[in-house]
Amino acid sequence: MPDEIPVIDPDQFAALIRNASDEQLQEGLATNRELILGEIFRRFPDRFEPSRAPNVDAVIEWRITDRPDGGQDVYQLVIRSGTCTLAEDQHPDPRVVYEIRPLDFLKLISGNASGPQLFLIGRLKIRGDLFLAARVQSMFKVPRASG
Repeated sequence: MPDEIPVIDPDQFAALIRNASDEQLQEGLATNRELILGEIFRRFPDRFEPSRAPNVDAVIEWRITDRPDGGQDVYQLVIRSGTCTLAEDQHPDPRVVYEIRPLDFLKLISGNASGPQLFLIGRLKIRGDLFLAARVQSMFKVPRASG
């Protein structure tokens, strides 16, 4: 049986990210990168808020850099007709492309880092429709690390 990530509430996940050191997060990613990223992207559609994305028709691409082989993990979310799905096949022309290191990505999607701040200091690169890129985070329920 393949390894599975234990089911964890997004708010608990955010608290774990907040309370872990960068070294602990990097170690977890080194051991379980594919599992962690796969589970995060599998859950994106569940966190989607259709009322915050009226008339949005877009492919949003995430490129998570620094793979051990020097490559990137690429995930695409398709927002169309009030739904969000994880693309099974790569769309050739995403409307927005985010490029980010894995540690910064974990902090960003868990509400423990600011997208605009990461962008301003060069740790989040954005290509494509910058207006849409600025709105994407608001289209999803962001976990809250309480405590």
